[in-house]
Order: sequence, then structure tokens, then C-alpha cells
Amino acid sequence: MQWLVRLMSWQSKQPAALRWAMTAALFGAALATRYALGLFHGAIPSLAFYPVLLIVAALIGWKEALAVLGLSVTVGVYFFLPPGMYLLPVGWIFVGSLTIAIITALKTLAQELAEANERQRILFRELQHRVANTLQSVSGTLEVARRNIGPSPAEAGRILDEAVRRLISSADVHRRLNDPELFGRGLRAILNDAVQTVIDPQCTDISFDVDDVDLSFDQMSVITMIVLEVANNAQKHVFDRNLGRHFLVALRALPDRRAVLSAKDDGPGWAGDSPERAQGLAILKGLADQLRANLRINSTAGTEVSMVFPMQPVRVDR
Repeated sequence: MQWLVRLMSWQSKQPAALRWAMTAALFGAALATRYALGLFHGAIPSLAFYPVLLIVAALIGWKEALAVLGLSVTVGVYFFLPPGMYLLPVGWIFVGSLTIAIITALKTLAQELAEANERQRILFRELQHRVANTLQSVSGTLEVARRNIGPSPAEAGRILDEAVRRLISSADVHRRLNDPELFGRGLRAILNDAVQTVIDPQCTDISFDVDDVDLSFDQMSVITMIVLEVANNAQKHVFDRNLGRHFLVALRALPDRRAVLSAKDDGPGWAGDSPERAQGLAILKGLADQLRANLRINSTAGTEVSMVFPMQPVRVDR
């Protein structure tokens, strides 16, 4: 099933000229075949045209399929329609249109299911990565608290309370990440809550510059996961090491229904590679693909992760 969905998606992304050329070639082959059959099986044009209609509707697009249907009916009426059967083209049009509608609906459903499956796969990877990072962070916090139990019990208690708060907040964000009600307060509010699960606002200046843009709930969920991933990396490699104090998240609207997302710290920049960074980068690339965006990382002055993506309207039926 996955290979078929990928084939359909690949065909639909081809240039219009190529799609129409393929459609013309298929229709030409069908017309030649129909002429070769002559009056075999009477005036049934589906002997050659209907399979081409199915192929074009499934692999190229509904507009091209409608063109094939129109040409098939025209050619069928002009060359193959027996005398007195003037209502037969109505049946051709009805059956052909119904076929195109059904195939288009099934294609849309298959693509949505494939995209949802890919989102869940990436979410699971991101969740595994986040759980590992959270456990590592909690382990370090508990070690600090253990060392302070004797000389400073109050400080140890404060550290433990903060660790518990962050664990509860992080678990709550991940549990509700795919719930549209989470975003009822607006994307800025949920991003603020999400970032504070991994970055301590008392030690780091966290700021947001988020426009009120028209995004789908899927896009808002993916954006939240992206910001969480970047914030976690910044906390681990910058703020935990006292190499910076500022973290900025920006989401700005662009012309042509596009938006740009960026998350930036003021640390020394992304230097060197490691298995952990490679895993985080792979997760970011996968999430960027969900937004149909190109991932860019700039480490000249701090580390800035940015991407430009097309906006999708909120679907009220979800």
C-alpha cells in the first residue's frame, strides 16, 4: 500500500505539462486500440477507453481523467455510436464521472492515512528521544539533590520539587499533543508551556514572537514538537553549561499563505557531530517534512533552526 501511495503522490507532483503529455499518450494508445478492434463488441468504448480512464484517475489526476472522459465520449459518439442509441453517452458520462469521483476520494483517503501514519511514526521517535532526554535530565537533577540533602536540605527539596514539576508538565504536553483542544488558548500559549517543560524560565530569558496565523491542528502539533526538540537541545548544550541566557521562538506570516518558524539560542553555535545530535537532526528533518518545509540551521551567532512552510487552514470537522 505504501508504494502505491508514494506512486500516486509522485505522479501528482509532476509538472502539468508532463502529466498532460502522459494523458495524451495514454488516450492516443487507447484510441488506436479501439480503432484496431473496429466494431468488435458493438459500441462499447470501455473496451479501450475505460482502463485508460482508471489509470489516469488513479495515477495522474482527476482533471486529466475528466479530459479523458470527455474525449472518450466525443470519439465514441462520433465514430462508434450505433443509430438510435442516443442515451448511451449519458450512461458513459455517469459511470465515468462516478468512477473518477470514487477513485479521487479513495486516493485522498489513502494519502491522509499515509500522512497520519508517518506523523505517528515520527511522533513515536520524538517521544522516545524526549523520554530518554527527560530521564537523563531527571537523573542529573536527582544527583544534585542527593548531594544537597546533607548540607542544604531546603535546596535539595526545591530541586526535587522543580524536577517533579517539569516531569508532570512534560508528560502532560506529550499526552495531549495531538488533542486539538490543547490549542484552544492559542499556539503561543502552548509553545510557552511546552518550552518551560525543558527550559527553566527563572534561569533563561524565553521570548516569543508569534503571529496569529491560520494553521491546521496537525501543523500546530508538529510545530510544538519542533520547538520542543530545539528547546531541549538548547537546554542541554547551552543553558545547562551557562553558555547563553536567551531563547527566542518566532512564527511570522509570509505572502502566498506561507509562514516561517524559527527557534534560536544565543550559545556558541552548533559545533561538532555526535550520535545524539545526529538523532536530533534526523527528528527535526522528519518533522520539517511533515510541514513540507526545508530545514535550515544557522550556527554563526548562536544556533537558529528555521523553516518556511505553506499554511493549511483549520479543519473544523476534526
